[in-house]
Amino acid sequence: MKWKSWRRLGAAIMLCLSLGSTSFAANHITEAEAIGEVTGDGEHVSHVIVQYDAPVLSSSLSPSDYTVDGRTIEKVYTNTAAEKTTAHTESGNYVVLQLQALPLVDSSVDPHPEDGPVKDRQKKGHGGGPQLGSHGNPSPLPVMKANVSQTGFVKTVSGALYGPEEGIETSKSRDLIVEDFIQGTFTDSQQQNAVLKYNLYVPKNYDPQKKYPLVLFMHDAGVVSPDVKATLVQGLGAVTFASPGWQASHPCFVLAPQYDTVIVDDNYDYGPELDRTIHLIQSLCQTYSIDTRRIYNTGQSMGGMTSIAMDVKYPHFFAASYLIACKWNAAVTAPLASQPLWTVICEGDAGAYPSMTEILGNLEKSGTKVDRQTLDANVPTVQLQAEAASLIEPDCSHYLTIYKGGSHRYTWLYAYTMKPALEWIFSQSLPETH
Repeated sequence: MKWKSWRRLGAAIMLCLSLGSTSFAANHITEAEAIGEVTGDGEHVSHVIVQYDAPVLSSSLSPSDYTVDGRTIEKVYTNTAAEKTTAHTESGNYVVLQLQALPLVDSSVDPHPEDGPVKDRQKKGHGGGPQLGSHGNPSPLPVMKANVSQTGFVKTVSGALYGPEEGIETSKSRDLIVEDFIQGTFTDSQQQNAVLKYNLYVPKNYDPQKKYPLVLFMHDAGVVSPDVKATLVQGLGAVTFASPGWQASHPCFVLAPQYDTVIVDDNYDYGPELDRTIHLIQSLCQTYSIDTRRIYNTGQSMGGMTSIAMDVKYPHFFAASYLIACKWNAAVTAPLASQPLWTVICEGDAGAYPSMTEILGNLEKSGTKVDRQTLDANVPTVQLQAEAASLIEPDCSHYLTIYKGGSHRYTWLYAYTMKPALEWIFSQSLPETH
């Protein structure tokens, strides 16, 4: 043990003896909880909350008083409830350990299943993806857990010093925002009672006397799974619209179906799930007060392909589309000319890049204005948002953002954090006559 640590321990012992409050042997931590939050590449533990048997002084805490296996603690504070907060309290039974965010996984080293073999993608620009109706290779949902230790001394409101406690496993967990969705199963009477699992976020303080927008998010083929929540934890596509920040200014319904089979393929064929999803939205519009002039769709890869197919088959059902890392048959996409859309692709995406540049190029040749930009997704967030916002013009309804380099999955690590694009999507609405 280093001399500084010996001095600290000795001082703590002397203080405990002088106060007559020695608490080295007792276990004062009653429970530990892992808090999971979804980022661009999936769900991870963002906080660990440690509960004590007495209120602890926040002023006595330092990140160096704790360790969490495999993670770095960047902030520590107390709270009177088992929640993360920005309104820190002077004391509380709960000590919140805020963990440093993990770096996003560069998907270029982990090709997505629907890309197919890299050599095939380079030759064809498309193809090689999973077959229509196939079930993929679903992975179990991530488990939010952590091992935490108190390595220093903490002081209670009553003046007692609590000594170290090591190797405490979290006994419960929460999945922030994900836990706010309700799960359901839609039975489609128009398709011989075929079913579709889905997740639905209902705006807090929902008032049936008001009209609310609805945004549909559809996942990629790598998330094909029988687990209804898989689409919620894979990335930001659904949860970003249900976040407290977004809902504060844009209260809306968020619909995230969970497909247990591949619903479109690289031959540009689609399964019955496409129509079933439309039928689900129509059913929800009968149940809830949804503004049918402000229904939006978005999806990544397979989900984005489905968005395009929906826009072609059901023109003007959606007020706008946010298309991420997707592609489609350019020969049938002329109906997109009259439908607002913002597309995001990467230069390194061998499928989406040539396909979407061709589709938008064709629209441009037919007289549709298309504004384009190339961005570095790794620049500071403020700069990225400003550059994205600079693309928007009053007389343009078709935008293309291209990320430098990147790969297929790389696109949606960042696309759902590009707030100006999301704001623009939500500013669109169908005509009053709709």
